[in-house]
Amino acid sequence: MNESRMIVSQAVPLDITLHRQRSELEIKWSDGGAATLSGETLRSFCACSRCRARNRIGTPLISDNSQIDHVAMAGIAGLQIIFADGHDKGVYPWSYLQAIAAGNGLDHLNT
Repeated sequence: MNESRMIVSQAVPLDITLHRQRSELEIKWSDGGAATLSGETLRSFCACSRCRARNRIGTPLISDNSQIDHVAMAGIAGLQIIFADGHDKGVYPWSYLQAIAAGNGLDHLNT
């Protein structure tokens, strides 16, 4: 039997910087890695129930404005990202942000 598993890093962020003008979130991880994620990328990977439902039926998730307005801690395990168009339902756990940066965001959602 061939079993496929996704390895999730236990790294936590050491530094999180929001570059509002560029609409990018920069994260430096405890394992030495770093990621820069655009607002457009983050919005396209929003995992809230509304965005996931729209994605399943093929409706575009991104409005004309995927600019990141601000970020807030979501407990100790991730971030809530608030976009300039008012969308604020997505919570991004650290492991999900790492998966998005590595190009494995969809795989992470399906685990």
